Amino acid sequence: MVALFAVFGMLAASCGDDSDAPSSSASSSASSSAESSSDPEAALSGSLMITGSSTVEPVTNLLAEAFSELHPDVAFSVSGPGSGDGHKAACAGEVPIWNSSRQIKDKEVACLEEKGIEFIEFRVGIDGISAITSIENDAVECLNFADLYSLVGVEATGFSKWSDANSLNAEIGGTGPFPEGDLEIFAPGEESGTFDSFIEIALEDVWEERAEAGEADANYAVRPDYNASANDNVIIDGIAGNKYSLGWVGFAFADEARDEVKLLEVDGGDGCVAPSPATIADASFPIARFLYTYVDVAQADDPAVKGFIEFMLSDEGQKYVVDAGYVNLADSDLAQGRDSWANKTTGKTF
Repeated sequence: MVALFAVFGMLAASCGDDSDAPSSSASSSASSSAESSSDPEAALSGSLMITGSSTVEPVTNLLAEAFSELHPDVAFSVSGPGSGDGHKAACAGEVPIWNSSRQIKDKEVACLEEKGIEFIEFRVGIDGISAITSIENDAVECLNFADLYSLVGVEATGFSKWSDANSLNAEIGGTGPFPEGDLEIFAPGEESGTFDSFIEIALEDVWEERAEAGEADANYAVRPDYNASANDNVIIDGIAGNKYSLGWVGFAFADEARDEVKLLEVDGGDGCVAPSPATIADASFPIARFLYTYVDVAQADDPAVKGFIEFMLSDEGQKYVVDAGYVNLADSDLAQGRDSWANKTTGKTF
């Protein structure tokens, strides 16, 4: 009960303060507004649609469930088709809040600007991207970036066995040779922010070097002949069902499926590191990224939108980042988000 009243207090404080002063702590005015939060007439109502990244969706679902306990008359619709889909929906004016597992792209900002839509940017948490294979695959434990490129990069198009990549792998400084075994790849499609982040972090340096040398297609980093899906559970099932599979998903999804898939160690240049909350938080695991939420400024004062965002930015809201399997933000990032919200600071701010 104490915890519940604390949540009511923080939510009422955030929803009741219309000043422009930045707030460095979601609980700073909780004590002055605790009584009003228990007033049934102060309860919020309406509907709230949130879409975008499937990676951020678990955090949003937990936040929505907790928020709904405080305000049961707010009807939520939370979906996770992909980061790109979320930005498209925002540009079409269809949603007040959308999620992304990578920062908004310049072309997506341009689309919003063309439609006269301003946005506020928040970091939600930190996630790693796990390279995964079947738990039956005992031939592979660690891959470096050259290994990953030689197996899933554009120059690997047509490789049907791991061993098909051996020549390319040796040429670009991989750790092979790889085993004989059918190479079945299951990974996110282009609509996913996890797809974009994996390319940017794990493949881009090798790919750009190969493209500049005229060895690789300069327009596309990833081989097109793999099993692409926007559904992380489909990817997990595909990996689990094929002994010599390979793919990648967000760490939280992979971590939940450790009884089905093997999370590979990754060498980003400083030795093999296994993904874990600790190695993601301290950046020793080389494939990690920030998760984002965006808000349409024109809809920011809608009571349901305002209440939900301030709950997300509260100390109470931050615990759901961990509950969803991700890593909490540094205090400075959380403070910057609160400041952006208090001052309605628009555009890319991180």
